Amino acid sequence: MNHFFGIPKRLQFSAGLFLASFLPVGCGADFESVERGQHPIPEDADQSFSAPGQYGGVFVLSQSQQPAHFNPIADGDAYTSETLGFFMNGLVTYNPMTEEHIPELAKKWEIGEDNKTYTFHLRRGLRWSDGEPLTADDVIFTFDAIYDERFPNRSALQYRVAGQPFEYEKIDEHTVEFRTAEVYSPFINDIGWAQIMPRHILKPYFEEGTLQRTWTSDTAINEPEKLVGTGPFRIKSYRPGERLILEPNPHYWRVDEKRQRLPYIDYLIIRYVSDQNTETIQFATGQSDFSGIPAADVAWVRRTEEMHDFTVLDRGPSTGISFIWFNLNPGKNSRGQPFVEPHKLAWFEQREFRHAILHGLDRPGLIRASFFGRGEPLHSVISPGNTRWHNPEVPHYDYDPERARELLKGLGFRYEDDGRLFDAEGNRVEFSLLVSEGSAVLEGLRNTFRENMADLGIRVEVRSLDFSALRNRIGSSFQYEAATIGFTGGGDPSGGAAMYRSDGPFHVWHPQQPEPATEWEARIDEIMDLQERELDHDRRKELFDEMQMILATELPLLFLVTPTTYAGIQNKWQNIQVPPSGSLIWNLDEIWKETP
Repeated sequence: MNHFFGIPKRLQFSAGLFLASFLPVGCGADFESVERGQHPIPEDADQSFSAPGQYGGVFVLSQSQQPAHFNPIADGDAYTSETLGFFMNGLVTYNPMTEEHIPELAKKWEIGEDNKTYTFHLRRGLRWSDGEPLTADDVIFTFDAIYDERFPNRSALQYRVAGQPFEYEKIDEHTVEFRTAEVYSPFINDIGWAQIMPRHILKPYFEEGTLQRTWTSDTAINEPEKLVGTGPFRIKSYRPGERLILEPNPHYWRVDEKRQRLPYIDYLIIRYVSDQNTETIQFATGQSDFSGIPAADVAWVRRTEEMHDFTVLDRGPSTGISFIWFNLNPGKNSRGQPFVEPHKLAWFEQREFRHAILHGLDRPGLIRASFFGRGEPLHSVISPGNTRWHNPEVPHYDYDPERARELLKGLGFRYEDDGRLFDAEGNRVEFSLLVSEGSAVLEGLRNTFRENMADLGIRVEVRSLDFSALRNRIGSSFQYEAATIGFTGGGDPSGGAAMYRSDGPFHVWHPQQPEPATEWEARIDEIMDLQERELDHDRRKELFDEMQMILATELPLLFLVTPTTYAGIQNKWQNIQVPPSGSLIWNLDEIWKETP
């Protein structure tokens, strides 16, 4: 988000040949020279405290997923959010080095004595990447769009207190005031997620009701100049399935101590590859500059460190979470057919059935096979990598097939002589599991899970789908029985409201409930309300500890593993600042390399 860039992932080859195939030719080199200094520095430019660098260079990333769109008001996945972060900003951002929120488009803010009023003062002299001024009108327009019912989006749910949306008004051209219905402790954390949108570009689409259908892939392909932002880069060209090229935003609002406008690099290139394995291979062979390194690949990648002059760093436990869940949605489709067969829904709704499944999953074996032992079982909805908020006291479900069988028998399930499991009505226990294709780790999971369930007498059919199809099944059609995905994590857990709350769109096992379906979900809703009004960190931690305890007891999510994370960076890049957690290139606008 914002000017701190999060990258959720991760034969000799000539990088020069690779770049030449994508970059325009001219000025005596394989790419166009980048003009610098043709526009005045904003009056309230933010000065970097990093050592000044020099201009030049191309930074290359490889990714196995591409953005779904380029629209900040349309919900997307982590890859879409990452791409938006390269060319858009919010009012506030988070510095992972100091672990505090700092100004971004707003140069400062004040909190009223009532702890419900927030006044933001925009930097003077801000301009969009097309040169138009950025004012308070753009901030007002952004929140008008977020709250407009014609454009359903995650932020509209997040930006509510006691069921009421934030109130906001323009004070003057550079000042905006927000008010909350009640005290809302994570306000500063949350407000930074809203990427401010250009009113002068998007207002016509807002008025005609097509705002969420603009800034699509077609826009990036055919009219990239219309993707106007305030971030360090702007989109130069896009070829889906091939690459995205970004160039410096000539109106960017950050400078170094020499008053040189950031960023330093001439081009940022994101190359789209077929799978995660290819991402890793490209980094390990010198074809990209930065990558997350899967734990299973660390040993062989490190053997090429000296040859290709890069460093692989151990980043500790992942802050993300991964899990399997059962579809607990009791609804029906447009033809009146239940999303889940009633007898299967009855299994899935039993807490002890879910306990049995997790006891039957050999997560230590999965860690050995898929991560070469570099990881640990995950036991909570908040990863141990998020040390500030993780609750280590939640129940653990160790691998214990006998315990799993005991639980199943206690629920009335029975075994045939051949080991197959049936319910009390004579239905064979079997279900399908949806997974996203293209991941070696998920390939290991699907095999381990299928084999472990077979040991319990349960037949599992694993179905691989591309991510967009999987997202449609679990979030729209609800035509599935079980699925597995992962969520990025870290930071204040208030950001997970869309998953934790029973009415949330990412409450994956049964989303957007009109009323909580269970007492424990009602209690989690209450906890989320209470933590929002609590200013004391220790009390908020107690509340989130209770939430983690509930989720680990009821187990709507069958937690998988917390891998140790690794990241690699080419040694030629300067100003690499390694934070306690998060991406090594969070400050990509400050990174530079020596050029001849």
